[in-house]
Amino acid sequence: MSLTSHLNTLEFSGLIRLAQAQPDLEYLFRHALVQDAAYASLVKNDRKQLHLAVGGALESLYPERQEELSGLLAHHFVAAGEREKGISYARQAARRAEIGYAYEEAVQFLKTALNLIPDAEIQTRLEVLEELADCLHRLGRGNEAILLFEQALELWQQLTGADKRIPRRLHRKIVQVAGDMKWLADFSRFKAAAQAAQSSRVRLEAEWRQLQAEPPHLETIRLLTTLSYDASLTRVPPNWEAAEQYARAAIQVGERLDAPVELSGALDALGLVLFQQGHLRQQAQVALHRFGLIGRTGFNDKREQIDILRGAGNALMNVGEYQLAIPNLREAASLAGHIVSIQQQVIALLLLAFCWYRLDRWEDVLRIGEKVRALSQQFPQERLGPACWMFALHGSVLALRGDFQAARSLKEEAYSIMEGVSGPPEGWGRIQHY
Repeated sequence: MSLTSHLNTLEFSGLIRLAQAQPDLEYLFRHALVQDAAYASLVKNDRKQLHLAVGGALESLYPERQEELSGLLAHHFVAAGEREKGISYARQAARRAEIGYAYEEAVQFLKTALNLIPDAEIQTRLEVLEELADCLHRLGRGNEAILLFEQALELWQQLTGADKRIPRRLHRKIVQVAGDMKWLADFSRFKAAAQAAQSSRVRLEAEWRQLQAEPPHLETIRLLTTLSYDASLTRVPPNWEAAEQYARAAIQVGERLDAPVELSGALDALGLVLFQQGHLRQQAQVALHRFGLIGRTGFNDKREQIDILRGAGNALMNVGEYQLAIPNLREAASLAGHIVSIQQQVIALLLLAFCWYRLDRWEDVLRIGEKVRALSQQFPQERLGPACWMFALHGSVLALRGDFQAARSLKEEAYSIMEGVSGPPEGWGRIQHY
């Protein structure tokens, strides 16, 4: 009996159905239980051989589509016990998922790869640990990311003749994650991350002294930018002088190297310092300088583009140019929603609501408040960021309209979230009290 006859028999019996005829013939089981039963009927060795045959056939038939099929190839070669191919395709599938901003999917592929790597393959384990930590950082799971970066540092010490740039990069990422957790985690987890970052900060400061004698490169900009954010966001009390010095040094290197993405981050760090010190006109100038980087050759970072739009809108709003700020903030919120960058989306929506508030567009403020509320019910605090400000603004509008009971409820909710994220009020800065 031919393959076509077998397929027709299975389809007629109701076990499978035709999924597509073109460009390739594809059938699916009608029910997952049928698929599970068919799979369970195979002995273990037959399963492995079947997975190996399918993986090999996919490689042979579609060599030009291996990146596209990397997830499927990883599944079959892992199930077949083909360790090296399983690791390679799992990492490739993770990179593909990251490009599509599917970080949860990337995490699963990287965990699969990590479980396959023998302890003796130190370099590969180190690389995958760093890749996994980067994805967890994107998902707001900062404490987990720091632990993995620290494990990678321990592995680096076991390598003979290891690249000395690796620990510099890992320490920089630890400090960066701790700073990013300022508005994402509860206060206790932020404190734990900040404490874990202390030794990395000391290491980075020493690295910076060494880097001044070396030719500038991209990691120099990233390191200086991270130290600037750390001085302004993580340290208690903030060291504004150090934060500004690091940011300006990063900007100088970024301009020398013509590195628009890294230069954008350095300008944002400087803008944060200027804002915190009340120099709003200067902050606006920096934000507009940063805005001009989007069209530069080599600028291809979607997250940074969103942050630039948000930064420009924020700076314009701070100097009272609400109508000019609104288009940038709308575009930032839209792009962030497209790539499922929830924190960036919430911040852009919050700033947009502030503009509407100043323009007495109360219905628009309430509409955005409901949207942020829906996001808060869909995503955890680690992905959401500072939604408490949106709830407070929403409550202000309700109070102005005379709905004091609902306004009081939102005020208490916002206050509770802020206290959970930033700790007791006596430790709050000007922004939190505002």
